[in-house]
Amino acid sequence: MTTIEDRLRDALAARAETVQDDGRPRVAPPPRRGATAARWWWAPVAVATATAAVVGVTVLGTRTIGSAPPSAAAPSAAAGRLSPPVAQVWPGAVHEIPATGPGGRAFVPDVFVADRVVAGRGLTGNRLDGIWSYDLDKRAFTQVAPLQDVKVTNEPLVFGDGYLAWSALRDDRSEIWAVPVSGGVPRRIAALRAVLSSDNAYTGLKKLAVAGGMAVWSPADGGVYRAPLKGGTVSLVSGTKGFYLVEWPWAGWPVQDPTVDHPVARPLEHLKNVLTGRSRNAVPAKKRSSWTDCGPVWCLDGTTAWRRDGTDRRDLPGNATGTLISGRFVLLHQKDAGGGQALALHDVATKRTGRLFPVPTRRGDKAPPTLYFHEGVVWFRTAEGTQVVIDLKAAGR
Repeated sequence: MTTIEDRLRDALAARAETVQDDGRPRVAPPPRRGATAARWWWAPVAVATATAAVVGVTVLGTRTIGSAPPSAAAPSAAAGRLSPPVAQVWPGAVHEIPATGPGGRAFVPDVFVADRVVAGRGLTGNRLDGIWSYDLDKRAFTQVAPLQDVKVTNEPLVFGDGYLAWSALRDDRSEIWAVPVSGGVPRRIAALRAVLSSDNAYTGLKKLAVAGGMAVWSPADGGVYRAPLKGGTVSLVSGTKGFYLVEWPWAGWPVQDPTVDHPVARPLEHLKNVLTGRSRNAVPAKKRSSWTDCGPVWCLDGTTAWRRDGTDRRDLPGNATGTLISGRFVLLHQKDAGGGQALALHDVATKRTGRLFPVPTRRGDKAPPTLYFHEGVVWFRTAEGTQVVIDLKAAGR
């Protein structure tokens, strides 16, 4: 977490900033209390709620799946206890950063592009105005690219091969854009007709990633498509009709449809490597017949997780509030013997669990922050106006 010295450095830098912002990167001033980022452009694929006695914890995010090799197991919360703070469990993965960047714009963290650099979107007056990165060591923002088209609703950034990419829904078109993380002019990689949902609204992409010099994605009606980052023809990857990108090069079927009343009993039961054609079907664990989510390595069902082949079943130290994040993390609702409750982050591969923040149990208790997750990042705003960002790739090492 950020030290007192770091916070003091930010405060002194803010006092020194007496000239109007000229657009050049500089150390950010401390965030204003209560600063918030607009959420209207988000298109959540998974929304989970951890409900306490009278007040709920809201969890919003774009569902991402990506596995990492499991590390040595560590003890998690014992029965009737809350887990230790997340910063204590993963000290190298938890960071406190400013919520406000140069010029007073809000900064929305999206993806780590290096161990100590996070990239995200800047907003002025709740409107997207550019892509920025924040260096944890220098404690300074750098503008990657300005964005002036306020008519485009944009999704979180993804990163790969030195490029940041994102999808945008403009009227009845889904657009895919990319820019080098080192800076430059954004390039439109592809534009395709958006899918009209059952409630007569256009929907964006199910999944977007960058791999092999390509932007790869699945639209709402399925199939895995790709196009060169430097411009070129969009093509459907052979044999992927009806499949959805999970983690390149894996695509899966079936997927959950939020517009359908009855959930899929075995989501992503079938996986296919779109490059080799290899299949990997999921197997239920002993005494289980279905699951709520299944990634390339792990499956999840309420209070239990197991490997995709049905082995290595393990109980979770709490109740899962949603689906897998980055293929191996899950949010848990925990209770202790004294009646205390909390939202926690759990790694099913290592069995490590870190407490995020308390969950209110009585009327009048302080409301919890809104938690966001997407593309290997979990983050929330603090009461002091900063934001805590957790790098799941670093936590999974």
